[in-house]
Parts: sequence; C-alpha cells; structure tokens
Amino acid sequence: MLNLNLKTLVAAAAVSLLAAAPALADDYPSRDFTLVVTSSAGGGSDIIARTVANIIAKKNLIPTNVMVENRPGGSSVVGNTYVAGRAGNPYFWATISGSFFTTSLAGASTVSYKDFTPLAAIAEDPFVIVVRADAGINDMKQLIAMGHANVGSTGVLTDHALLAKRLEAETGLKTNVVPFDGDGEVLAAILGGHIDVQIGNPSEIMAQVEAGRLKALAVTTKDRVSALPDVPTLTEQGINIQHGQLRAFVMPKDLKPEEVAYAENVFRQVAESPEWKTDYLEKNHANAVFLDSKTLGERFVQINGMYEKFMKENGLMP
Repeated sequence: MLNLNLKTLVAAAAVSLLAAAPALADDYPSRDFTLVVTSSAGGGSDIIARTVANIIAKKNLIPTNVMVENRPGGSSVVGNTYVAGRAGNPYFWATISGSFFTTSLAGASTVSYKDFTPLAAIAEDPFVIVVRADAGINDMKQLIAMGHANVGSTGVLTDHALLAKRLEAETGLKTNVVPFDGDGEVLAAILGGHIDVQIGNPSEIMAQVEAGRLKALAVTTKDRVSALPDVPTLTEQGINIQHGQLRAFVMPKDLKPEEVAYAENVFRQVAESPEWKTDYLEKNHANAVFLDSKTLGERFVQINGMYEKFMKENGLMP
C-alpha cells in the first residue's frame, strides 16, 4: 500500500507541475534558429554569438541548429530592423549593443528597444582604450595632451562613440568619431594608421596588445582587467567614467510566453555551463552575469534612460 501511495503521489505531483508549466507545441522547436549579429564578423558581438551557438550545439541544448547570420550596417539599424520585422516568429535571436538604444533616440532608426522581446543577458565586457604601440603615448594624460584624436567606432551612436564623447566632456580631448561597420574593421584601421584610438572589448584587442602592436592606456570599468593588471582604470587616472557593455540578446515581439521561456532556459544553461566560463568569460576577460527576460526588460528601461540623459546633455538628440 505504501508503494502504491508513493507512486500515486509522484504521479500527482508530475501532473501538477505539467499543469503549472507553460505548454509548448509538440513540434516546437521544429526548425533552425537564426542568431542575428548586428555588426560584421570578427567583432565582440560576433565572437559571443558564435561561442553561444557552439556551446548549444556541443551540449545538444536544442533539437535543431543555431545559424549565426551577420547583418551589419547603419550602427546596427540594418540588423535591428530586420529582427524587429519578424514579430511573432520565435526562431530569431539577436545580439545587441549600445546602438540598440542610441539610434532610436537620435532619430536614426524606426525601431527601438520597445520593438523587441528581452531574452537574457549572460556577460558584461569592459572596454579598453588602446593606441598603436609606436605612437609614443603611454597613458591617458599623454593622449589628452594631443588635444585631438580620431576614434574608431562601429557606427556613430554606439558605446564606443559615446565613450569618446564622454572623454571629450570629461577631459577636453577633442574626439572625431570615425564610423565603421564592425569592430574588426576598426582594428584594421588603427593597425593601418588610419585612426588614433580604438575603444574595444578585450576579446577584440588582446591579441594585438600581447603582440606588441597596440598599447592599452585604460579600462573603462570600476576594476582593472585581470589580463591587463598593469593597465589602470579611467577613474584611477582622474577621469570620472565607468562603463561596461552588457552582453544581451533579444527576440522579436509578440511571442508566446512559453516560447520566450524556452529560449531563456537555453541561454541560462549556456551561462551556467563550464564551457561558457572557459570559452568566453576567461578567454575574453568578461564578467559573469545572468539576467532573465523580465529583469533584462527592466534593465533596458534604465539603460535607455542613461543614454537619453547623456545624449540630451551633449546635443546628440534631435
């Protein structure tokens, strides 16, 4: 009788859990997912997207595939507009960057963060300010003393561009932002002597710093980067700027709650895997973060407000 009662209780609990959980259609997912990178190949967004896709495949987290697709252009407007136009389609994921917020605020995009479903955030990357190693510049004081610098950026309204303008506001260094379609192109430009400064994530610049081609002057987050222990923060050099890049993903609007929950769970499993720690966080010197869909949506409101305030103060909004 005890065994029978135990089996009955287990069966009842299972039925209760199934009833409480969102019901997915029997055939979902039935086809491949497209992970849209809104910048060109070789940059930070491309690196994180391909790392996520590889871990999902390696760990068999979904029964189908994840196809990474680059759609650069217009400070991410091309890619953002494409994904926003897939409302109701649960098979699209996309990377975001600062331009996810700023292009709309500047009137340069017909879509805003409100046209997407927050999916999850799984890391935060610091930015590193670098110059060519042969430029003869060893710290921010010497860079500021130049009076003027051409700063490469993936578009005109990205984190890189806004950091350049914040440097101008805080230090008086005149910055001319030179836009490119992706971080890989910015790196090629600084190595070729076409720009003076790159503000890049460690994943984008570390190889060239270690090879002695680039010189790191500062990191933009509160703490130093473990891979660059001798490089001070901006705050340590008397510059009141702290800013990192939240590595987050979105989906189109008008999705079923269970479809969002399914994708969120996939990204949670990625973020909790040992492969994520070794293949992305440690390799790219990023901080571990996990924000679920609801929390990420709340953070989007905060981030948009931060950019709006700064852009208004600096005459960057219409």
